[in-house]
Amino acid sequence: MRKTLINLLFGLLFISLGTTISSEINESQKTLLESLPPDQRSSISEKMEKASKLESDLEEVFEQQETLVERSRIQDDELCEECIFGYDIFKFAPTTFSPVDKIPVSSTYTLGPGDKLEISYYGNQKKKDEAYISRDGIINLPLLGPVNLTGMTFDDAKDLIKNKVTAELVGTKVSISLSELRSINVYILGEAYKPGSYTLSSLSKVTNALFAGGGVNKQGSLRNIQIRNKGKEVKTYDLYDLLINGDPSSDFRLEDGDTIFIPFIENTLSIKGAFKRPFLYEFLPDDTVKDAISFAGGFKSNVGSYPKLSLNSIDFENYQRNIRNLDYSEESLSIILKNGDTLTVSGIEKFTSETVELTGQFKFPGVYSLKQGDTLQDIINRAGGVTEQGYTHGAVFTRKNVAAIQKEAFERTADELEKTLVSIVTSGDAADVTEFTYVPITQLITKLREIEPLGRQVVNIDELSLKSDPYSNFELRDGDVLHIPKRPYSVSVVGEVLNATTHGFNAEWGVGDYIDSSGGLTDQADKEKIFVIRPNGQTAIYKNRLFFSGEPLIPGSTVVVSRDSRPLDSIRLTQIITPILADFALIAAVSGRSD
Repeated sequence: MRKTLINLLFGLLFISLGTTISSEINESQKTLLESLPPDQRSSISEKMEKASKLESDLEEVFEQQETLVERSRIQDDELCEECIFGYDIFKFAPTTFSPVDKIPVSSTYTLGPGDKLEISYYGNQKKKDEAYISRDGIINLPLLGPVNLTGMTFDDAKDLIKNKVTAELVGTKVSISLSELRSINVYILGEAYKPGSYTLSSLSKVTNALFAGGGVNKQGSLRNIQIRNKGKEVKTYDLYDLLINGDPSSDFRLEDGDTIFIPFIENTLSIKGAFKRPFLYEFLPDDTVKDAISFAGGFKSNVGSYPKLSLNSIDFENYQRNIRNLDYSEESLSIILKNGDTLTVSGIEKFTSETVELTGQFKFPGVYSLKQGDTLQDIINRAGGVTEQGYTHGAVFTRKNVAAIQKEAFERTADELEKTLVSIVTSGDAADVTEFTYVPITQLITKLREIEPLGRQVVNIDELSLKSDPYSNFELRDGDVLHIPKRPYSVSVVGEVLNATTHGFNAEWGVGDYIDSSGGLTDQADKEKIFVIRPNGQTAIYKNRLFFSGEPLIPGSTVVVSRDSRPLDSIRLTQIITPILADFALIAAVSGRSD
């Protein structure tokens, strides 16, 4: 077991140093991998696979002179920062280019060769026929003979056939439907993602064709898409009408042989700041500042009634940029945009809603809105102060960014613990590494990955400190939480004692008295690593002396007796493990107070 562990960790060390190893492992290593917790087994296997892949990739780099990567193979959820707004709508290319037939047919649909009609007779004659329209526009109906439908809409064709049935088949009526649509061929060329010829349904519009072809490439225009027939430009399509305004009216149906030509992007505008949708946009030659604001969806709520706009333009004559501050007037909004412009607007920070939560022993606990510059004292006063049962020495103050920092620290510690273990095993100092020491270390790493820190910050909120010490009466931030518990009358003892329990507070007792009342120390206890957590979160090592420079224990304190880490000294983990155990004890002590 020990030899297998050393071999596996030796391999991990090589991975951490950027050296590749073989992805093949022997049976004993495989057995050890299977004995690991699922998350660590997955992590180690992934690292080994990455090492093998890195070696393979390096070989390909030297063997190949050129590498091409298709966009459809890139699995990246992040937006393209250099692409114009709308490009990302074509992120997922279709898996098939088969014609789509199951689309409702409008009454204005023009019939053509290849369309298939289903005609049901009822009355004196009961029959159902299906027939295709021939290349010359004729449909041959057994009971009626050939009927010319050239250039007719679906409604016109139905009227013609119904009238013919009424006139020639007395007592018979007819129901007509389109059972199959013809296909058309269109070309998508220019700056398309995949230029070429595409077979589409005869009901397909420009947007359908663009999606079928995967859209445009990063240089392709979305606002100047040209539709050509027999070499002549028929129409120009602006996809922004649909994407920004939600207006599909400018989209139109394609005809067989049409060419969709996508030119290069000519003009771009960067919109930044307090807009609802800041992005890089394509604009047309006559677009104005007002149009640009519309592209971005208008302003955020924190802009106010008098937006402060700034237009940064390129001066091509002097090769420099000019910045103009604009007021929100008709004159400013009508300024014509230039290629490369940047339009910005500043927001008012105080418009952003920020709150803090006060829980526990306040006269009026709840969620309070923050004003700029609000401090602890301001919010406590707004909540009516602390009740008579409130215990300010045990205040629990948590902050989001503190929790994030603590979580990062735990992750780094887990990484360092793995690296230290690998380093010492591979250096030859692992003669005493046994399964007994390996298992608790693995469990510790797992706990470090899973634990969610509270983000507690030590605060001093007694009235005198808040009034006299500006560092105690600090400014609050959005999401802060302050909890004031009821006055406790106990002291807890946890860790390596015979009976971890909570004792009633005794003003004459010291740390040793509480430990003795808990049955004394276990054989695994570290007498040099006994520490005390005060109710406000402060922690200090107890070394058989007066605690906190003469301050006695107070109600709500927790005495923590650490496990002796000397069995792990052979792999030099003591300096890492001891503070971890202290952090865990602090979190457990704080989490246990809910009053």
